[in-house]
Amino acid sequence: MATLVTYFSHTGHTAALAHQIAMRLGATEDPILERGGRSGTWGTVTGAIGAALGLGSRIAAPGQDPAGFDLVVIGTPVWVASAAPAVNRWIDDHRRAIDKVAVFCTEGSAGDGRAFARMERRLGKTPVARLAVTEAELSEGAIDDKLARFVGDLGAAQA
Repeated sequence: MATLVTYFSHTGHTAALAHQIAMRLGATEDPILERGGRSGTWGTVTGAIGAALGLGSRIAAPGQDPAGFDLVVIGTPVWVASAAPAVNRWIDDHRRAIDKVAVFCTEGSAGDGRAFARMERRLGKTPVARLAVTEAELSEGAIDDKLARFVGDLGAAQA
């Protein structure tokens, strides 16, 4: 079963988690690239406002067409208990091409529940699995059990 792991990462935390997921699944990785970037204070403020309002941002064309995959795993940092604007735009552009989906996020300490609920509404389908990892868990290397359960849930969903 072909699996795509696509994600937006601002600080590198979500990219690191995406890479671990893709390696364990033998999946194709495809980052969501935001056009214009989010540097400085203004970039942070506009990103937070856009996330809170559920807005999208300008993104580059994806390297992979999600329609060619049996499962798409979407990752985002949590900003103001919401997905990043780049992820919102990617979902808006590609949700009709996705049959099965799973979601994951990195967060400071909380917000994944609301972020996942908003992503699910935007996708129009229930993810087969969800994974939330805090930045502290990532930096301490304390995600093996969570990651194993997530990958196991994905394997069960593919069977």
